Amino acid sequence: MENQTGNVSSTIPPVVSETCRLLSSFQSFGLLPFALAAILILSLLEKRRYKADVCFGRPGLPLPINFLDGTSNSVANAAAVGCTMQFIIYYMFYYTPNVTFWLKSLLLLFLSFLVSVVFYPIFACLNSSSRMIGSAVGFLYTLLLTLLNFAINLSCTTAGLEWVLAFYSIMFISELYLLGLFAYRFITAVSKKSKNEKESMVKTDQRNHVRDLLSRPKTTLGEKEIHLRQRIVEQSRRVLEEAKLCCLHKNLYRFTTRTLVINTVVFLVFYFNVVLIIISADLIDTVNDRLKSYKYIANLSGSLRSQLLKQFHIFLVVLRVSLILSNILSGVYVVANMILIYRSQRQQLFQLWRGERSFIPPNCKQTHNDLLVKNLMYTGNQVSFLVGGYIFSQFVVVFLCFGIAYFIILPLKKDVPDVFLYPVKIIIPPVVFMLLFTFILRLISGKFFLQNHYLISADGESEEKALALDNRRVYQNLSYFLFFYYILVGFFRCVYRVGISSALVLFHIARLDKPLVIPGFERFDIGYMTYLGFLEVELHHCHPVVLVSCDLMLKSAARKLISSPQQQISLESPVIENNKMDFSNTYTRKTRNRWLKTKTLISNGSLCEYSKTNTSFHNRAL
Repeated sequence: MENQTGNVSSTIPPVVSETCRLLSSFQSFGLLPFALAAILILSLLEKRRYKADVCFGRPGLPLPINFLDGTSNSVANAAAVGCTMQFIIYYMFYYTPNVTFWLKSLLLLFLSFLVSVVFYPIFACLNSSSRMIGSAVGFLYTLLLTLLNFAINLSCTTAGLEWVLAFYSIMFISELYLLGLFAYRFITAVSKKSKNEKESMVKTDQRNHVRDLLSRPKTTLGEKEIHLRQRIVEQSRRVLEEAKLCCLHKNLYRFTTRTLVINTVVFLVFYFNVVLIIISADLIDTVNDRLKSYKYIANLSGSLRSQLLKQFHIFLVVLRVSLILSNILSGVYVVANMILIYRSQRQQLFQLWRGERSFIPPNCKQTHNDLLVKNLMYTGNQVSFLVGGYIFSQFVVVFLCFGIAYFIILPLKKDVPDVFLYPVKIIIPPVVFMLLFTFILRLISGKFFLQNHYLISADGESEEKALALDNRRVYQNLSYFLFFYYILVGFFRCVYRVGISSALVLFHIARLDKPLVIPGFERFDIGYMTYLGFLEVELHHCHPVVLVSCDLMLKSAARKLISSPQQQISLESPVIENNKMDFSNTYTRKTRNRWLKTKTLISNGSLCEYSKTNTSFHNRAL
């Protein structure tokens, strides 16, 4: 929790430097007592289920965020994550601890735990059971954090590092949103215009999903030919409907808290990277201006000096354009991956709900302990994989831009020597020849080596010749002559295969829902195994049919318990049950009463003679 805005240089006045150090020290250690005090207050507002009869069931454990099946407070939780982004970016990319490699992982674990404790009250106040007190504590703690961050960024930002304030603006906007939200909740709670409603076990979207399953399916008309234009229109309409359903409040397609938090973190990292690209563009211009006054270059001869400055200028221009293009294309890449991950995750969850597990490889079985651990990893790993894929794609785009610029564009413009065009002259002719030769072989195979017997193609939309050889001897001779040719050409095809495989792996590196290894070795893909663990936990705890069935059974048992005249008869003292219906209803209550009666008769033998149904105790005592 150190100062993230920049190092305090020696040119800053001592008063400002001392103020910055004091504020940074308070941010590192002074916030912990306030955070622990807020956590203690919030824990007193919650009730526990374990030993609920002790101290009226308090204190309990607050709920910071519900990644399992939470859908409420999604935007507020995303804003709370935005408050932490400055610390996450700092510890992820800029923090370099002076410790051994053995202690670095332990130190990062401790720092992440420290950040979690500092921001725990904000998340817990958003999901507190007491709307009034939780909002008041959240408002005061968020106000303290806002004032502290504002003072640190104002006093510790040195000259030339004003761009760091662009990072802080995200935190400031998130903190202002949370302050307004806490104030609104507190006012509505005091005026009793709003109550903190508890989430029921079954949500409206899950109940509607089960209702749709039980309704009569719509009859479909016979298959008709659909033109390409109609397909495009139907697909576009379907995409728009899905996008609209994702934003509705009570719909099964809506983003969960987990998905919204993941996307928020990735978008904020993208925003920070855009700021850095803008700063790097200005830095490139500064370097280009200072090169002319560099002593070594100034002492060179006129022609050599001008040629060297020209090449430096070309390199910096290519670098600047490459960074801009890489940022744009990588942004499109990460957004496309977010959409594809969401669609794939939803479709595979629907398949699991229907009992279809064909997409899961048979060698990917995990124990229940591993499934819970993988589910804990999924949210953080998905963020890291998306950010990692975004960064890798930037490097690849920069590399491709430099290759296209220096091997194609600049040699053609005569800005660099013609020797840079030599690799293209070597690669392009064989590739073009191979493509033309393959096309000619395809034509020859269709004309002379297939018999004239037509069948419906595999797609069912056209006809093709049957796979029956004609002119068999000519075909065998041709295969003999091409055998030696494809030995020589096979090396280029091997390089092409490696390149295409690497490109596909790079494109899918951000997606945990796609295995990056060959079939049969999916177990060694830790990202894919993490995703499967997440799916299994979601299946067992968020299945709409299971939740609706359990809800119906619990409500039916509650109605029977209320309507029963013996519902208040119990030999136990009343116990506070944390506002939840005790799972032990009429049947278990009778069993418990019988057990307590038996225990009482064993301990007090003189009571056996008054018992009408337990005479065996009386006879045994005699």
